[in-house]
Amino acid sequence: MIVKKNNSLISFKAIIILIIIIIIKNLLVKTKLKIVICVIAKQENKYIKEFIYYYKILGFNKIFLFDNNDIDGEQFEKLLTKYIDNNYVEIINFRGFYKPQKLAYKQCYNNNKYHFDWVAFYDVDEFLYLVKHMNIQEFLSLSIFKKCSSILINWKYYGDNNHLFYESKPVLERFQIPFYFPKKSQNSLQSAAKSIIKRGLNISWLHFPHYLKSQTICRPNGKIIKAPYFPYFSPDYSIAFIKHFTTKSTEEYADRLIRGTVNSENTSSTTYMINRLKLYYFLINKITKSKIDFLEKKLNIKLKNFFIKNSS
Repeated sequence: MIVKKNNSLISFKAIIILIIIIIIKNLLVKTKLKIVICVIAKQENKYIKEFIYYYKILGFNKIFLFDNNDIDGEQFEKLLTKYIDNNYVEIINFRGFYKPQKLAYKQCYNNNKYHFDWVAFYDVDEFLYLVKHMNIQEFLSLSIFKKCSSILINWKYYGDNNHLFYESKPVLERFQIPFYFPKKSQNSLQSAAKSIIKRGLNISWLHFPHYLKSQTICRPNGKIIKAPYFPYFSPDYSIAFIKHFTTKSTEEYADRLIRGTVNSENTSSTTYMINRLKLYYFLINKITKSKIDFLEKKLNIKLKNFFIKNSS
């Protein structure tokens, strides 16, 4: 009986030791990598808190937020005080800069490429979704990425989901139905992707800020993408993808056309607005009479000649 008790005690101690080893191993994995996001934003106060909170939960270590608002425009600081105070968010002043995305992202990578293991480039309307992994630490710790200079992750587009107006609710809650391109579509948008880039590289871009040039570029399954890989390659959503809330509601897209984005120009012209609606908004959203009527009034332009035949 004594022997059995000793054996049981030994077995119990072995189990405890094993559990401790597993816990320590998991902790090491979770804290091993330093992963940062570079994001540039303009008039995104409605959405920035959701964006920051999401990526903190996903396991990113820090976010560099390039503030491209107008000189006397919106302020991010009051909304993000707790994140700034604990050094999770660092705001870089790019207020009033004209088309500064390339400059901001180059600065962000070059200033941090020896301080972090991976650098991701996302906009405020882009949410990385990991299908098979709990967090970004677990995902990027995979041995299949040791050979990779960058990981190219596809966009999955989410349109207006037939929402005409803005609602004060999370974007992830309001728009849950994705848009899929037809199977035989050759539209380059279906293969659009964003890069997570490894530390310490001297990089150049094939298509800024999406695709690196002359590097070992991998997909989320670790397979190397062989050039030429742009603009056409089949999207893969099985392991990871980026939820791209590219239009949101009709009202929000109209506001975006009016204010412009960090990389837009001549946004006030009728030609620009019609082209964006024709080539982008109504590419992934259904044309309806209510949307056309709303956009005509909001943007002060005539659209029925372009869209009325397809509206309902």
